[in-house]
Amino acid sequence: MNKNKSIKLNNMNKYIAKVVFQIVSGNGKHTPQFDEQFRLFEAKTENEALEKARAKGKEEETSFLNEKKQTVLWKYIGVTELVKIQDMEDGAQIYASTQETEDENNYIYKVKQKERTIETLSNFAYIY
Repeated sequence: MNKNKSIKLNNMNKYIAKVVFQIVSGNGKHTPQFDEQFRLFEAKTENEALEKARAKGKEEETSFLNEKKQTVLWKYIGVTELVKIQDMEDGAQIYASTQETEDENNYIYKVKQKERTIETLSNFAYIY
């Protein structure tokens, strides 16, 4: 037996699924909103991972009253992406998306602001 070869005891694979919900508030007369969530699933096959992602999306459909006493509906729409995670190295790409914008400076500004927010929050010390 080759000692350098790892033995996979668990035959489950890991998949990242992009699950999409539509958010409708009140009578729905607002700018359409969609929530795109990246979820991790363990499954033996891609089909099983897709079914688990769909089931999770349907399970998490909900409605509630907002502060204006309007019904807010989270409706499962579908799974738009499913990616099997291979043995990954530090820094490996797991997702990419190309954006088009009319205002490149504003886009760059927003990216830098989000990055600074993440940096600030990651440096924040919680004192209990």
